[in-house]
Amino acid sequence: MPQLHSESRNLYELFYSVRRKLSEITAGYWTDLEIYGWLNKGQSYIARKAKCLEKEVAVTTSEGTREYDLRTTTNPFADIIDISESGVNYDVNGSTSNNDTLDYKPIWALNKEFPGWRSAPNSIPRYYYYRKHSKTIGLYPEPNASNAGLYLHVNGYHFPKILHAGTASSGSTTTFVMPAGSATAPYPSPNDDYYNGLYVEIYSGTGAGQKLLITDYDASIRTLTFATATAPDSSSIYGMVPEVPPEAHHLMELYALWKALGKGGSRVTLANNYRSEFFDGLGIFIGEEIEEDDEVLVKDSYR
Repeated sequence: MPQLHSESRNLYELFYSVRRKLSEITAGYWTDLEIYGWLNKGQSYIARKAKCLEKEVAVTTSEGTREYDLRTTTNPFADIIDISESGVNYDVNGSTSNNDTLDYKPIWALNKEFPGWRSAPNSIPRYYYYRKHSKTIGLYPEPNASNAGLYLHVNGYHFPKILHAGTASSGSTTTFVMPAGSATAPYPSPNDDYYNGLYVEIYSGTGAGQKLLITDYDASIRTLTFATATAPDSSSIYGMVPEVPPEAHHLMELYALWKALGKGGSRVTLANNYRSEFFDGLGIFIGEEIEEDDEVLVKDSYR
């Protein structure tokens, strides 16, 4: 087994560890697709509960338009979980030097404090509300002509990308080609640039130990681009590095073991043991309490 190369763990390493603990190195009762799927679902679950991934996106506002769907093709926040504590800012009249923090007001508060607010004249936005179910952000007042443009900045927690692992088909000093998916192997993303910004680690084979930042992804030819490195080849087994912090990577493995063992009726006790270990570890990672019965995080929120 290859040695650890960094504090983080890559997807293939996690996958192989799960298989060893299941005492099934090659696919039999559990398929590779199932295990990779559980690992990715575990990462998403951790990100949703811990709210540990945050970014800012800029949204283009229009004169007289109150609400903006953050999940549209023009608003790059399809993966949003919630608005973060960093809040929402606005470039008043397009000036970043006057970047104002908007105050959060739920709709009921706007109705109470500003009767008739929906028909108020267009002006400089001062408040925002957020419809979590539809991922829609609303502004009051609605922007006027001077405040139409790429002026709204939304800080939010987001879901991680779906990771990939496998054996490279070929490579060069700056690229490698990912294998095509199949009925038994995960398909790479069909979207250009999907993996940009992620790290990929060569787990074993040529180039083992390299941790490479992905700078471009061409979906049509399944090719990842990175800075100069030892050229991977068809012996190079790789795994993408999870976006959640390294101290939570082991939780992905526990989640996958919980779900895998829960598939078999005779393994319920083992599944429950891993489930308890997962929630205990998640609670430590978050620093909060977990209600295991309904898997609801007990966390005080400003929302």
